[in-house]
Amino acid sequence: MIDRRRVLWALRYGIGTVALAWLVVRADWAEVVTTLSGMAPSAVAIVLGASVIGTVAQCWTWHVLLNRIRSTPFRAAAGVLLTVRFINHLTPSQAVGKSLAPAVLRQYTGYPWGTVVAVATLHTALYAVLYGVVALAGLGVFASSLSVGLLVVIAASAGLYLVVGPLLFVAGTRLDGAAAVAAAVRERVPIQRLPYAEALLAKAVGALPDIGEETAETLTRLRRDPVAIGGYTVGWTIALLVVPGVRVWVLLSAAGVTFAPVSLSVAGVELAVLLLPIALVTAYAVTLLPITPGGIGVAEASATLVLAALGVPATIAGPTILIDRFLGVYLPALVGWYPTIQLDPSWETGE
Repeated sequence: MIDRRRVLWALRYGIGTVALAWLVVRADWAEVVTTLSGMAPSAVAIVLGASVIGTVAQCWTWHVLLNRIRSTPFRAAAGVLLTVRFINHLTPSQAVGKSLAPAVLRQYTGYPWGTVVAVATLHTALYAVLYGVVALAGLGVFASSLSVGLLVVIAASAGLYLVVGPLLFVAGTRLDGAAAVAAAVRERVPIQRLPYAEALLAKAVGALPDIGEETAETLTRLRRDPVAIGGYTVGWTIALLVVPGVRVWVLLSAAGVTFAPVSLSVAGVELAVLLLPIALVTAYAVTLLPITPGGIGVAEASATLVLAALGVPATIAGPTILIDRFLGVYLPALVGWYPTIQLDPSWETGE
């Protein structure tokens, strides 16, 4: 007689292993090693330390919102961040992973559907608004240096962020048509090929008709909470602006490259490097477009082109961006493989 538990265990780890390998082979390890080998140990320590801080800050963006509902362990927020990041790299767009976030939140916290939908909605809405504002600001600063094609693609991506964010704020208080929208996503996105996604989305869709009032009430309360909004903004700023900026600046400095695309100085001190975080957010904005899973390849190409247009040699920009993406995005996604396979594949919370 076949032991169903053993088969399920093998299936879960088999899917996780294949997905893990699929992510690993997309890194150009030769370029990574070549760039890192010439760095001083202190520079490597700064890059790695900043990367840890960035991941913790991303977990904080979930934790600060959950904690405004009720006291929530930080490890639950970390599990949510890593799991959603892993799912994002198995699907064509970040939008899919974020749409599954309520079920992931419910699995880790056991909170009611209305609560987790409100938290996930606010998290995504704030992310979209902040990203869109910074990316468009970057376009305003760097537009004259970018090619028309790159300018159009990034502008479209940044504009889409600013459309999605406000719409989510409205949709969170009006879920009458949410079930139909979720069902449409289920039909058009091949989620059945992803680990647990089919069961996960089925439960989320099935719960929608009963959670509208609770979601609207929770979302309204959270978006009026200065601690929730302020705490999220601080975490987002550290994770998406400060850490990537420091990481890339150290990598460029190790390669002997100065980032100074415009003349920006105060009292004779050149401050153009402060625009580097904005340039990176602008360049990575294309990850919202459903081109490749998690923006793999497209994000690196876009960022390399942007940095090259801003004066960084392409031979330096490529490896630098690859290392930045690996430490800031791909490594947390790889780590997310483990908490994902530990989840209950039926997506029951025990409530």
